[in-house]
Amino acid sequence: MEELESIADLDRVLKDPAAQVVLYKHSTQCGICEGTLAELEAFLEKEPAAAKVLYLDLLAHRDVSNAIAQRLGVKHESPQAIVLKQGKVVAVLNHRAIRVDALSKALS
Repeated sequence: MEELESIADLDRVLKDPAAQVVLYKHSTQCGICEGTLAELEAFLEKEPAAAKVLYLDLLAHRDVSNAIAQRLGVKHESPQAIVLKQGKVVAVLNHRAIRVDALSKALS
């Protein structure tokens, strides 16, 4: 899992049309986020090559979160996993919907 720390990082991800990407928005002050982070880590253990997973610390990089919402047309929620294929949003998982099986299905 890589950290998404800048709008330039986001631009690089969105310009790669071949990539399968999960943008994961996480708040370090949210109890639900801890559970979804565990699901994301379990997904990476199960399917390490399924997608590039980018972790966004919302408290540190709110500007990047706002850019994601604006550029992808996805209303911000936290926690949130946005699945991209070929630069297009194919799934948005919020809160407890962020599960290993849901991520696998979105990327299949």
